[in-house]
Amino acid sequence: MIITPVDEQNNLFLVEDVYPQDLIDKIQQENFWEYEWQLQEGQPDWARRKLVIKPWGILAQVDTYLNTLHSHIAKTIGVKFKYEGVDSAFWLDYPPYTCKTHLDGDLPIAMQIYLLDKAGPEHGTVFYNKDETVRYAFPYKVNTGYLMLNGPNQYHGAPSTLQPGELRLSSYTYFGPFEHK
Repeated sequence: MIITPVDEQNNLFLVEDVYPQDLIDKIQQENFWEYEWQLQEGQPDWARRKLVIKPWGILAQVDTYLNTLHSHIAKTIGVKFKYEGVDSAFWLDYPPYTCKTHLDGDLPIAMQIYLLDKAGPEHGTVFYNKDETVRYAFPYKVNTGYLMLNGPNQYHGAPSTLQPGELRLSSYTYFGPFEHK
């Protein structure tokens, strides 16, 4: 796993090579349209499904693997987590998904990793400065994404609209309360 700050603020990171290739390969073979799903709280009108994780399924394996990276993540970004375990949500976004610029409220740290090779690089998450200029545009690329230490100016969204035949699948992980080392 490679974690690189995108600028000198040191609160937004490019994350690459998160999961092993065998997990990524298995994900590419799944039919996520067949998964049970629910609406994501606070997003009832979005073209998004929050997939239900089955204990024996590939998404549970992804979540279990991520828990092995917990201390590496904390050490790399210079924080100490209050809780050692994490749980991920898995989002399947479909046409005409798009996401307006927003803030994520009170969550401390979040990481979104793109998992499915069914959309172009323009469908990644874009972070903005307070003056609405682009701070960093994360490409939608399998096994990459971002890690964000949340704060009052972490404006972001996904301005490109998914077209027919395109899908975004991502793991979205919340990391509990932390303190800087």
